Amino acid sequence: MFRHRKILAAAGVLASVFTAVATAPAAQARAVEPTAESTAKVTQTRTADGSVLIGVTGGSASSTRTTAAVPSTSPAVERVFVSGSQTTPCNPGYACAAVPYGSGAYIFKFVRYDGYSVSNWTGYGYFLNNQTGGAAARYDNVSGGQLGCVSAGILRTGINWDPVWRVRLTAAAC
Repeated sequence: MFRHRKILAAAGVLASVFTAVATAPAAQARAVEPTAESTAKVTQTRTADGSVLIGVTGGSASSTRTTAAVPSTSPAVERVFVSGSQTTPCNPGYACAAVPYGSGAYIFKFVRYDGYSVSNWTGYGYFLNNQTGGAAARYDNVSGGQLGCVSAGILRTGINWDPVWRVRLTAAAC
C-alpha cells in the first residue's frame, strides 16, 4: 500500500550537537544550540536510575508547522509532546526518537522489537537508544533499505526524518 507523505516547509529544526549518551555523567544536562532555522534547544539529562530526561526549551510556535498533521507511528507507541521547560524520560530498555513539531518536539518511545511505520516525520531530530546489550534501533527508507542504525547506549543526532518510512527495534547489533 502506497502511503502519501506531506512534505512540509521547514519551520523548526532540532540541532545536532550531542555526544554519546553512554558517556554522559549522571545528572548533567546538555543543551543543543539551535541552527539558524531552529527555534528550540533540546536537552538531555541522565538520571541515577539510567533514564534520560528529554526536554525542549526556548522555541516559538510556527503556524505553518503546527497546522500540519501530527507525527505518528503504526503500530502506535507512547508519544509525548515536549516544549518549554517540560521533560519526558527515555527509560532503560527503550529507544526514543525526537521529531520536531512547532515550538517543541514529539518524543516517541519504542520498547518492543518490531517494525513501526512512521507518518508525518519531517525535519531533523535524533534517536536515543537506551536499550542494553546488542539491541539496535534502525530506520529505513520507503523501499525498506536501511538508512541508519543506532547501537545500544548511543544518541544519534542530525537525523533527517524526511526519507524515513519505518523504524525497527532489533535484538541484532548494528
